Amino acid sequence: MKIDRLALSCAITALAISFQAAAHQNYRVVVLPPEGGADSLEAGYLFYAPLNLRDTVGVSTDTVGSPGVAVNSYTWTDGRRTLLQQLPPRPDWTGTNTYINWINQLGLSAGYVTRTNTSTGATIENAVIWLPDGMISDIQPRGAAQSRAVWINDVGQVSGWTENSTADPQCSFGNGAQTAGFVWQFGSSRALGTLGGSQTYGEFINNFGQVSGHAETSTAPNSTTGCPPYDPFIWQHGKLTDINPGNFGGAEGGTNFLSNGGQAVGYGTELGEINFDPFLWEDGRLTNLNTVGTLGGGMGSAFNVNDRAHAVGINFTADDAALHAVLWRDGTFTDLLTLNGYDCSEPFRINNRDQIVGYSFSCETGASSAFIWEDGEMVDLNALIPAGSGLQLQYANWINDDGVISAQGVLTAGSSSGDTRAVLLIPAGACDPNDLRSSAVKARTVISPSTDANGTTQIKRAIIAARDGRIKPMWLRPISPTQLRSMLQNAS
Repeated sequence: MKIDRLALSCAITALAISFQAAAHQNYRVVVLPPEGGADSLEAGYLFYAPLNLRDTVGVSTDTVGSPGVAVNSYTWTDGRRTLLQQLPPRPDWTGTNTYINWINQLGLSAGYVTRTNTSTGATIENAVIWLPDGMISDIQPRGAAQSRAVWINDVGQVSGWTENSTADPQCSFGNGAQTAGFVWQFGSSRALGTLGGSQTYGEFINNFGQVSGHAETSTAPNSTTGCPPYDPFIWQHGKLTDINPGNFGGAEGGTNFLSNGGQAVGYGTELGEINFDPFLWEDGRLTNLNTVGTLGGGMGSAFNVNDRAHAVGINFTADDAALHAVLWRDGTFTDLLTLNGYDCSEPFRINNRDQIVGYSFSCETGASSAFIWEDGEMVDLNALIPAGSGLQLQYANWINDDGVISAQGVLTAGSSSGDTRAVLLIPAGACDPNDLRSSAVKARTVISPSTDANGTTQIKRAIIAARDGRIKPMWLRPISPTQLRSMLQNAS
């Protein structure tokens, strides 16, 4: 039997100082190149990079002449790039951008492409799927003006939404008109129905065929938001079920993820629409995760959940001045804290081995580093890659059950310094724990929930910098282009 002496030595060292630091993996870095332009980006819905267990990852890139615009997408598997096809042109319309949202274990990808009117310049979106060889199939439901495919399960079923021609610029879940959630399977699509309002929005579909999303519950605008209230739902066996009626007294709620174990997580607002509460739904029962544990602030949201019902999300501190990545697991609440030098953190994914990835950042400047949390501590992923990589890892967007990580970084050397790159981090053997002491932070576990919610400073909910320069949290919630433009104007 061949013995890996380096790995054995590191394991012994880790055991000897286990009270000071845990052993972690080093990673081999695969830089995923652009397609003609300056930047490559992790594709995906919300902040979840498409990565399956075959280590196939989806990448979107800009091209020469269109800096900062993702116009080409490809999949990468073991050094092989497969460019994803555009839809063929049709009279007055030409195909342009391609964008992947998710890749299943068979290598089927779901997402959307854009078409541009050659006369008017108007752009529309079109739901599609791609075969492993990059061949494209149009799955836009009949009669839809626009559509997106959001997720695809391992059976090949797709969830998404369509948009009709009824304008709703203020309250649209889509691009400015009313939306309807749908499921596509084996060549045909089916509408998800409604909860009493005009709009639904299909998001995640798991291997049971369950779909999660959010839907308006009436057509009457809420007095605070100016839009009809909407609740999170689960669709299964042809029935749409409101899983958090009335949210937590507020007018808005939605799901941020649905696992293959049948668990959904998300958020709901309280009366007045200032405070957010995180939730976990499983087997028909919804739990306000603030009853399990909280940092005492007014806002929180559950972002992701694994098949064991272990959920991660964010919670604001008691003074509402900072937000931390947190973990709700088997009735306990854990503050994952932040990396040294940063005051805020957010998680994006927890796998079935309870490894968590995300990013830690300065709420003041936005400077950030990607992290992995495992064995009770948060570690800067930049400490786990070769020193000469020429990269600063800023975000870790997904980790699969084999421990492979998709992340986003910026080049730090050479003529391309400052350009962004999608990267894949592949485990490459145990590291020396002594190298991690400056970047590892032990987590704090709280068994009972905190009741101190008397914070005085509020950070407004958005995805951009506020007037005071502070960075706002990445709330995983539907934001229409109109709403985004409004937030940009308010922040200027």
